[in-house]
Amino acid sequence: MSLVEVQIDRLVGPTHHFGGLGVGNLASKSHSGQVSNPAAAAIQGLEKMKLVASLGVPQWVLPPQQRPDWTLLRSLGFAGSDRDVLRDARDRSPELLSAASSSSAMWTANAATVTVGNDGDRWGTDVSIANLSSSLHRCIEWQQTEADLRAILPSSVRVHSPLMGGAAMRDEGAANHMRLGHVDAPEFVDVFVYGDQDPLPQNFMPRQTLASFQAIDRRHQWDRPQRSAGHAVFLKQHPRAIDAGAFHNDVVAISHHDLMIHHQFAFADNDAAMELLDRRCVEVTGRPVVRVQVADDQLTMDEAIATYLFNSQVVSVGADDAPPVMICPVQVDRSAAARGLVDRWQSEGLISRVQFVDLGQSMAGGGGPACLRLRVPMQPEDVDAMSPASRWTPELHDRLCQIIHDGYPKAVSWDELASIDFVNAAKRVRDQVAESLGCEMRS
Repeated sequence: MSLVEVQIDRLVGPTHHFGGLGVGNLASKSHSGQVSNPAAAAIQGLEKMKLVASLGVPQWVLPPQQRPDWTLLRSLGFAGSDRDVLRDARDRSPELLSAASSSSAMWTANAATVTVGNDGDRWGTDVSIANLSSSLHRCIEWQQTEADLRAILPSSVRVHSPLMGGAAMRDEGAANHMRLGHVDAPEFVDVFVYGDQDPLPQNFMPRQTLASFQAIDRRHQWDRPQRSAGHAVFLKQHPRAIDAGAFHNDVVAISHHDLMIHHQFAFADNDAAMELLDRRCVEVTGRPVVRVQVADDQLTMDEAIATYLFNSQVVSVGADDAPPVMICPVQVDRSAAARGLVDRWQSEGLISRVQFVDLGQSMAGGGGPACLRLRVPMQPEDVDAMSPASRWTPELHDRLCQIIHDGYPKAVSWDELASIDFVNAAKRVRDQVAESLGCEMRS
């Protein structure tokens, strides 16, 4: 039973700005307050989607979430007309206005955790929407995310609402999850990477807890008799990685089918963790994982985070068991160490080729190619049952590019966020995008 891995990206919104809001996100902090370019950000994201679709990979598009979040602002004590709310928030707490206006939902890898289980005669897919409770600007995303994914995914895919439980159950989705197994494997190993538990990082709060992933694993097992607790491996992210700015596992590790590439300091107690993972992959899938460890003297942790090499997007092209294509940010091409590693992997047949993409606006906020997509594996007939209006096509691409060209701002600072004219224009262009994608327009 073959699986198709659908890629889902959310278009960057017209209120995209550099708010410096990301916990432990060095790029976000370093660009805080700079002038952003939402039009460029949206086009850069669309061009990546175009590349993925041109490789024969099913690509879907979600609309930007509506911003600012008026419910958040009014619940925090800002009252009066919309104009009054914006001015009051700007004057009394501009950080709250920034959070309510964030376009961070574009990093769709944080939208949900996705697993698949063998139900005997077919694969079953489970999607748990992430609560993103670590950050104010992201915890407001889940309701629109859940509605959007329920609208485009087929009814055969089980979508679960976010975990309750606040900080104890903080969950950042697929950015901290890997699925390992050959395409012909009877089952897969789910690798859940968490950051809490001793020893803790010294500089930044871990954004994923062990308890949250244990809960997600339990509920994804429910009513799937072929899937057992033995298919899950829980690995602790190295506190050194978190302190260095790897706020998610996908900043220091890549996975695709039975291939896994990771930094030497991605995981705590690395030798024992990798021995457990290697053994479990053989037990569950019947084959060893192809695992590549990058030593710190090959690529330092600082350079790994600066280039986002491990946040490259890997997709299958042609035959499922053929070497995949790796889509890297251009920062990898500009680094001798990172480019040397990619060239070696290509020469060794781990990947078939490399494509470099310019995602400068997203990278400035701390998001590379893999951050911008959610992988949803499903059976071919389930792909056919997805919403066709939101699937990337050349015609849709041209239509969205025109909307962006005509209506997206090309320069946004914090000052614009408090302008009612700017906000109204952003809503109009956001609604045009949603209408083009056949999506419900939510205020």
